[in-house]
Amino acid sequence: MRYEIEKLPSQPARTAVSELVRFVRTHSPYYRSLYRDLPSHIANLEDLPLTNNDEYWEASNGETNEVITTPFIDGVVLRSGGSSSIPKTLLMTRAEWHLTAQINSVMMAEASELIPGDRVANLAVQGGLYSGFMTYGYAIMNCPVPIVNLPISGNEPLESITKSIIEFKATVIICSVYRSTRLAEHLQSQQVVLPNVRRILFAGEAFYKDLRDLHRAVFPNAEIRPLEYGSVELKILGFPINRPGNEKDADVDPIYRVNTSSAIMEIIDGNGSVIRENGRRGLVVGTNLIMRLQPKIRYPVGDSAEWVDYDAGLFRFCGRESVGLKIDNAHVTCQSIRKIVAAVLGGKMVAYQVVVSRSDKKTVVTIRIVAEKPEMSEEIRTRIEGGIMEITPAWRERRDEGRIAPLKLEWVAFKDLVQVESSGKLKEIVEKRYEES
Repeated sequence: MRYEIEKLPSQPARTAVSELVRFVRTHSPYYRSLYRDLPSHIANLEDLPLTNNDEYWEASNGETNEVITTPFIDGVVLRSGGSSSIPKTLLMTRAEWHLTAQINSVMMAEASELIPGDRVANLAVQGGLYSGFMTYGYAIMNCPVPIVNLPISGNEPLESITKSIIEFKATVIICSVYRSTRLAEHLQSQQVVLPNVRRILFAGEAFYKDLRDLHRAVFPNAEIRPLEYGSVELKILGFPINRPGNEKDADVDPIYRVNTSSAIMEIIDGNGSVIRENGRRGLVVGTNLIMRLQPKIRYPVGDSAEWVDYDAGLFRFCGRESVGLKIDNAHVTCQSIRKIVAAVLGGKMVAYQVVVSRSDKKTVVTIRIVAEKPEMSEEIRTRIEGGIMEITPAWRERRDEGRIAPLKLEWVAFKDLVQVESSGKLKEIVEKRYEES
């Protein structure tokens, strides 16, 4: 019999937009200024301007915080920083944290299909004010399904992580894709297989088809699924849905349902208009209905998505909108680079990373590829660079002008790639252009 999950709290998670706007206008100098020319009564989010993230954090960071609605004397300080963004300081009251975590616990149990007796290994990175390890640990301990918490931490050496997973018979692993791939490579090198692991729940990064073979070799019985969709700033915006009979690509092409218990999610086009049509890609914008100390209303996440079923609140994550490689006016997204490299290599790649540096007054782009160096490496380099030039003509122009050096390739082991120490995620772009020599 399916485990019955308790109902979600209804207040204040479902606070009306109009009441939220009245609250921030009264208590937040930043929002009072932002909304000063708007009508006194606002009931529709579309009547509000989008948040300018740079202006928001300029007003929010530092000793004089113009965003918060009351003095901060009780709660938690968190830091947001991912594969490319500058760290931002997030403040939550104790009540906001507990209510958010309670909702996440209930939704995680259902979306991840946890079963009584599961032993959940938390391999998120901890420390540095980053919230992943604490967030998942709290969700596990407050889960309505009886499960066992294994707070191992991704900070531990791979040998120690492996020992703990085996010793305590972990059945579920929560971690970043970077961490699971490092662990899988380690297990493979040691000829260790973990058949007891039935589910790997990844967070913070996308999972790709070219990682499947490696994971299946050491986790033969594990289904790989996303844990959730969201950000540190807005918390959880969506949870993956289960699609009986259509789970073939649930690891690489998951469908999410908007977390209406605590958030409103919009998808907007390049002109700022709200998208309601299915299958039309746009920018993700979120509003958190719980966080009152440091509110976030119509806050751009930096991701792109499309509705699968607008009326049902179902959407597909389509990658990072703001993460890419930009040299002068030549811009190419990380997603495009990966597609080109994978196509040229025929899928024979575990992962990649782009390193950007300066040499001889030129920008040097090096793609570090986790794969054995092939015999025709120069031909591969030429084809990859040609693929980039084809989708980004400005790249060819900058090359011809001598502002971009010929593309370089490095063939490396996964352990040689740079990770974000605070979060344990793979750093897709390593920026060295501005480092002091």
